[in-house]
Amino acid sequence: MGKELNFREREVLRIIVEIYTEEGKLSNSFSVAGRLPFRMSPSAVRQVMASLETKGYLSLSTRKGRFPTNLALKIYINNLIRVKPWRQVEGKFQMKTSEDMNLMIKEAAALLSEESQNLSLLVSPSIFYVPFSHVSFIRVQENTFLLLLRSLKGLIITKTIRIDRDYTQNKLDEISNILEKFKGRTLREVMDFIEEGIYRGSRSLKEIIRKMRELVGEGDLYVEGESLIFERLRGNLEKIKGILKIFEEKKEVLKFLNKLELGGKIEVVWGEQIPFPYGKDCVFLLYPYLPKGVMAVFGPKNMSYSKSLAALDNLGGYLRSVIY
Repeated sequence: MGKELNFREREVLRIIVEIYTEEGKLSNSFSVAGRLPFRMSPSAVRQVMASLETKGYLSLSTRKGRFPTNLALKIYINNLIRVKPWRQVEGKFQMKTSEDMNLMIKEAAALLSEESQNLSLLVSPSIFYVPFSHVSFIRVQENTFLLLLRSLKGLIITKTIRIDRDYTQNKLDEISNILEKFKGRTLREVMDFIEEGIYRGSRSLKEIIRKMRELVGEGDLYVEGESLIFERLRGNLEKIKGILKIFEEKKEVLKFLNKLELGGKIEVVWGEQIPFPYGKDCVFLLYPYLPKGVMAVFGPKNMSYSKSLAALDNLGGYLRSVIY
């Protein structure tokens, strides 16, 4: 927590950020004093606000009110926020049961956008990092086969793989049978066993797994809620087009996400950290819910952080429980 801030400063700053992010309004001493959980006169609030402005947490608007700086938003998200409970009334948080992981991820992305009222992104966990109970290969045509993986939790993940060398179905079945020895492991672990010489395997197995690693090393990106950009940035057509263009280039977004060193908690990325045009005034809330699996909320800096963080935390925990 910001060591420079005493208790009264922290509470005043929290109220100002919430007025700005939840309602899009500037704050004055009277509006803040009326929302504090303890009694404090408007004149005393004014003194605290002046101190916060001196310390770089507030800026004064020409419209006679104060709004939080980037520094204030960061302190708020990391230390001051009181996350609202997940709005889980009976029957609300029910995803359609599906064995197809990709369909489930797409549905989760739509739910995250609905709950946060912002654009949502979900990167499905790489097939290489999901512990499996069964793996099979189905020859589709020359040089092309379908990879079908069933996770330990019963989810089905499919990928179409194209390689330079053709394999008969009998050869693919032989490789599938070898992988049955590694039930409960991940394809990444199988690859490590081969590279480290712990398991020699066959030339065909090595070739197919290496090709799979090259082609499906990362997950797929799902984006939902583009229509909400129009509502949040009403009237600024140039900015709307610019932001939507960011997410048309899914490879570039994936590249950006993969470069970030995300720990096991929600991270905040904004301003100059976002390398896309028209993204400087926006914010990413990123949550690595699984190895190589990321979920995110993207929107303007004055989004409802409490609502978005609650959705990320709860939905991320749900996905982790049904996938891994």
